[in-house]
Order: sequence, then structure tokens, then C-alpha cells
Amino acid sequence: MRTTTCLILVTLLGVWMMPAFADLALSTDRPGNLLAYGADAVITVKGADAEVAWSVTDFEGNQAASGNCAPVDGAATITIPDLDRGYYEITCKAGDSQGMLAFGVVTDHSAQDPPDTRLNVDGATAWLEGAGRHDQLAKMLRIIGMGWVRERYSWGATEPESGKVNYQPGGRDYDRVADLFTAEGVRVYQIFHDSPGWTRPDSGESRNPHDLRDVYRFAKRTAEHYKGTVAAWEVWNEPDIGFWPDLGDTFAGLQKAAYLGFKAGDPDLPVLLGSFCRGYCAFDENLFEAGIADYFDIFNWHIYAPPDRYAPTLDGYLEMLERYRCDGRPIWLTEAGIRVDANEPGGELNADSEARQARFIAPSFASSLAAGTDKHFFFVYPYYLENGVQFGALRKDLSPRPGFVAIAAAVDILGDARYLGRYDFGRDAQNVWGMAFDRGDGAVLVVWADKDTPVQISTGMRSVTVADLLGRRKQVHTDGGTLSLTAGQSPVYILHCGDEMLAGLRGDVREPGIMPTTRPDPLVIRGQAVLDSLDKGANAYMIAEPFTYQVELCNLSETNDVRGQARFELPEGWTADPAGGSAFELGPMARQVFTVKLIPGKPRREIQKLTVRAIVEGRDPAPSVSHFRFDATRIRPRDARSLELNAPSAWGKNISGNGTMEIKSAEGGGARFEVAFRHEGDRWCYPRVVFDQPRDFSAYDGIRLEYRTGGDDQIGVRLQVMEPAGASYLTGGPWPASDEWKTVVVSFADLVWGSFSQADANGKLDTDAIHGLMVGLNTRKNDVWLEVRNLELVKLWD
Repeated sequence: MRTTTCLILVTLLGVWMMPAFADLALSTDRPGNLLAYGADAVITVKGADAEVAWSVTDFEGNQAASGNCAPVDGAATITIPDLDRGYYEITCKAGDSQGMLAFGVVTDHSAQDPPDTRLNVDGATAWLEGAGRHDQLAKMLRIIGMGWVRERYSWGATEPESGKVNYQPGGRDYDRVADLFTAEGVRVYQIFHDSPGWTRPDSGESRNPHDLRDVYRFAKRTAEHYKGTVAAWEVWNEPDIGFWPDLGDTFAGLQKAAYLGFKAGDPDLPVLLGSFCRGYCAFDENLFEAGIADYFDIFNWHIYAPPDRYAPTLDGYLEMLERYRCDGRPIWLTEAGIRVDANEPGGELNADSEARQARFIAPSFASSLAAGTDKHFFFVYPYYLENGVQFGALRKDLSPRPGFVAIAAAVDILGDARYLGRYDFGRDAQNVWGMAFDRGDGAVLVVWADKDTPVQISTGMRSVTVADLLGRRKQVHTDGGTLSLTAGQSPVYILHCGDEMLAGLRGDVREPGIMPTTRPDPLVIRGQAVLDSLDKGANAYMIAEPFTYQVELCNLSETNDVRGQARFELPEGWTADPAGGSAFELGPMARQVFTVKLIPGKPRREIQKLTVRAIVEGRDPAPSVSHFRFDATRIRPRDARSLELNAPSAWGKNISGNGTMEIKSAEGGGARFEVAFRHEGDRWCYPRVVFDQPRDFSAYDGIRLEYRTGGDDQIGVRLQVMEPAGASYLTGGPWPASDEWKTVVVSFADLVWGSFSQADANGKLDTDAIHGLMVGLNTRKNDVWLEVRNLELVKLWD
């Protein structure tokens, strides 16, 4: 087997060598060492002072070619004919000098402009790669025939002061990157997910510009500037998590303003909705309640999970899109990658890890298209190390990993293939996936399994072409039209597999998305509470007493006036001061802001919804919608009952195998858990209480407790509640570390099932039969402590 070690950049076009082999410099004249299938492989060796002995090994470590050549003036040229498609490494030895080079042999599509491909990559090359390398990256995508690349853009960097624009800030030349890819026929799609500080002075962690007209002007100017070189724009990356620390009500305003600005700058420019990454959640629903349907052309989502999770995750989004009559639009999966721990120096991967990445490609692409995605973008194209995890399909020197050769094979074989259905292998092969596609000149079946499983496929043909994950093809004879093979973790493509295979297909097929005809109103309403406390997971402001609510009205028309009345639709029992809303009259590109004091009604368990509408004659502008939930920690319970768990003896040890723990009395009362981890691995500690008999908690709404632990962002504390059959329900997000005692109230209704625990037949926490509970932490630290006290059941609502 080959080994991958620390890489040393020797030439721009891709030379990587082990440090002990630093004497010979190997290179090709091809971008990224992507050699064309059907042409001789030509390798140049420099620094040789003796005859060069060379050997080529393939993906599996088998010798594919070898030979000797004599150098002339210290340089030698190695010519290797008839190499199959695939990933290769060549090692050379000349006297005491050695060298090594990785390269790929792929179908060369560079004679044609890349088509509007469905399979693409997220590049972020303007951020991840330095000047002088983008032309090579663009040419590499041209070679493999890929039509799109996802890029990154910074509004804050390009407009550090209002009206002062620089498209080449800090060494990042956004113009040149767009021009180079476009010149190679590769379509650039851009995304921004920041805002300049001058748009949000004194806003702390917010990314939300104070004036939506600034968003409109930025989007319009940028669309005009990049017309012809940027083919689509995305408004923000993953706003449903921390990239947008605010709630959906404010993001809906930004999406609307950006959409109107992009369309003003280029009416034909496709605009994507900000990418969702959590799976369907309250944040997403909030945007559609706020009328976002008229302010995006393409739905956009991300996932980092095994490919068999793609379809159920997208189904959740599709159900929402159908409810809001947006299900026929294009759907792009713009980030889907595999996390691989960097287990070699320099953030590199060993052979097994690179093979794991390569095996992921075909199932990921196929599962995405089968789920209903119109375009898929692998994350990520260049070398990218994040917190010890390697995502990149290329190495630092731009040479390909086997994963990039697998991407090239998928693009070559599937192209713009249309999904036909899933092949039915029968009851004994439920762990085998077979997804069929029509690529225009016949059907292709992509097959893989989570473990080696013999399968049979009816083709009706005497022989079929089978390609492996790297595109290496071979002709395989069938037995009376039936193909027998062993499906495993290494996927295969069966090309031109016959009409009989089509008869064995099952499952629903989503029709390709169609660009919509939208009717966005230029009057944008944005309401937001002036509160510091919010629950991002529930997409709700946390409230207990009266608060200030701000409404911004922007007329983002450059030609027309608008007048009307802003009105509140308040939750039951709420009042506003002043009542009755506010009249407005706005000229072109004018803005009005007003505030009200909102007085909440009686505390309720349910999320409360506030809608702000603009009543305009002959028009129906999209509303603003905000959500609120009563903060249980600030509400006086109607009833409370102690669980009597302050004594250390009430708790049992429960910790990951790489740690130890001691249970003591806490200073100030309660139990103290002292934890030490001395080995790598998952680090968790969840001391538990197990009741002799299941207890009935159904008369109460939740549990209140106090905790404290070392103040460190590497620690997250959670509560878990257990059912007798082994299902565990826990708080959705961890509580932050706190050196001071902190009181929290956990509603039973907010606990979510832990996928690490036993499946629950009825899918909900049965509070009338509680087997036990845990309070604990996850951490990256070696030594931690946690103290808990005063656990009690509380009744909060009527």
C-alpha cells in the first residue's frame, strides 16, 4: 500500500515528495497533474546525476509500470503509455536521490466548454488559494468537464467604508478569480455572509445591517459589476446556525433586500436562498411565514451526514416548500462533504483516509440527485484543514487526492444524468444501494453497500461495462443476461445496463426544478425585538416582561412612492403601546423606523407569534413575523417538588472509557463531579440517577436545577431524561460553562431524543414513567469539574 506523508511544494504544477526524497523534483506540464486518458503520461525528473529507476503504483498500491531512463544535464523524461484512468503515484531513484509525484489520469474534456453540469464543487478558491494558482484550478475543472464552482465573497472587505469599494482587498482578487473561471467556461456562483462594521455600529455579535437600503445598494452594485462573470448569487451561508446569530425575522428582511438589489443590478441573475444546514427547523419556517417565497429563485441546503440521510433530510424541506407552493423550484445542495481526520503531518491524510474520501464521492453524488437535488456541490475542492479535519479533494500543491479523481469519474460517467429510480435487489440485500440514471446514451446504475454483499442484476445483455470509483472500466460477461457482482463500500458504475434493469426500479422521482416567476414587493418590512436573550434553536426571543419592538419599513423602489398603514397582529392577551400601528408615506428609497412597547399576556408554554403587515391599497407586501417564548428561568413556578438529589450518594458514575471521575460534596451544597481524561477519543461525563421504580413526572412541566463548572468554551453541559426501555431525551443545545451558580429550567416538551440511545416506539418522552436522569458534560479538556444542586420538578403553565 502507498503512504502519504508531509508534502513539500516544489513546482506550481504539482510536485509532492516525502521529506527524505527532497533531491529529485518530479513534475508534469498539466494543471494539477491531471493527465489525459489515451495520451502518454509524461513525467519530468530534475536533479538526477545517475540513471533514474522509476515505478508507478495505482490506487491499490499495485505496480502499474516501471522502467529506467538516463538523464541529460541532470534532467530525465519518463514516458508511460497506456495507463488506465485512475489515481497513481510514481517514485524515482537516482543514486542516493529519490522523488515522488501523485497524478491522476482522467477523461479530458478540455476541448469542449463545460456543460451546465449537475455535479460540481465548492471551491472557495478566492479565500483558500493564493494568487497565481487560480488559473490552474480553473483549468483543472475545465479538464474534467465541470460546469460550476461555488466561491466566497466578503462585503465587509470590499466596502470597508461606505461607498469606498475595492474588489481586490487583502490580496484576494475577486475579479481575477471570476474572470479566470469564466474564461475556462466554468460558471462562478458567489456567496456573501458578512456585513461591514459601518452598517451595524454597536451591534455586538450581530451581522445584521441596521439599514436594509445598504444591503440593497451592495447587492445592486455587485450584480452590475460581475454581470457576465458571476452566474448566480447566494444570500448568506447557513443562517439557521451561528453564521447568522440573530433570528429568522431579521434574516428575512436581509434576504428580501438583497434579492431586490441583485435583480435591480441584473434582472436575469438567479438568486439563491441562504443555505440551510440543520434540517427543517423553526428558523426555516419563519422565513416562509414572512413571505420569502417571492424573494428567491433556487432553494439551497447543506448536509454533512452519510448519503442515506440525504433523502429524509430533503423530504423535510420539500414538505415545507410544497406548503408554500415553492416545491417546483430548482434545489441545489451546495455543501456536502466528508469529515476526515488529518492523521499525517501538515494536515494530510494517510492512504486509508484518502480511500475513505474517494469511496464517499459516488454515493454522495448519486444519493443527492436521487433525493431530488438539481445541482450538487462537493465540499471542498482545494486543500482545507479545519480543527484537525481535512475536507479538501486536492493537496497543498494542487495535486489530486484519489477523491478528486473520483469526482472526475463521476462527472464523466454521470454527466447531466437524470434519476430514474432505485434498483430492487430483493429482501436479502436491503443494505445495498443501486441508483439508476439516464445519461442520454443509456442507463447507468451506481451500486454500493455498507458491507460486502453478493447481488444479481437483470440486464438482458451478454456483457456490460463496469467502472470503478476512479472510472477504470472493464467488460464483464453476464450469465444469460444476469450480472453477478459483490457490492461493497467501494462503489461501481454499470454503464449501458439494458432495459431489463429499468424494470426493476422503484421509488419516486422528482421532476427537475424550474426557475420561478416571482413578484417581490419593493416595500420590505423588518420587525425585531430589542432584546439580548434569544433561543436560536427555537427561533424565538426569550421574554418575561414588557419589551421594546422595532419596525423598519424600506421602500426599495427607485421610482415609486408608497403609503399605507403598518398594523400588528398580536398574540392573544398581548397589548402594544402605542396601539393601532403607524401610518407611513415613503418616497423612492426612503425608510421609516418606529418602535412600540409590547406587553405580553399570561405566560404560556407555546411559542407566541407576532405579525407586522403593511396595508397598502392594491398591493399585498410580505409581512414580518417574529416568534417569542416565555423564559422559564424568569417565571415563578406555580408548583415545585424537590427531587432530593443533593447528596453525592444519589449519583452514579457514567463516563467515557478514556476518563475517570470522582463524586464529592459540592461547596455550597449539591454534588461535585471531578473528571480526568488521559487518552484521546470522545470525552463525555454524565453522572446519573437511576430510580428503583419508574416515576411519574406528568403533573409537572419540567426540571429546574443549578449548575456550575469551569468557565471555558470547551465545555457544554446538558440534562438527559431516561425511559425504562433505554430511550434518552436531552436538551437540544448545551448550556455554557459558568464559574458562578447558574439556574436553568428544562421543559420536558423541549427535550429531543438522543440518537445514541435506544429507539423509542412512540417517538416521544413519556413523563409518566421516568427511569432516571443525567446531568453531565462534553469537553475537549483533560481535567474538568461540574457541580449540580437543587434539582426539582416545576409546574410553569396552567
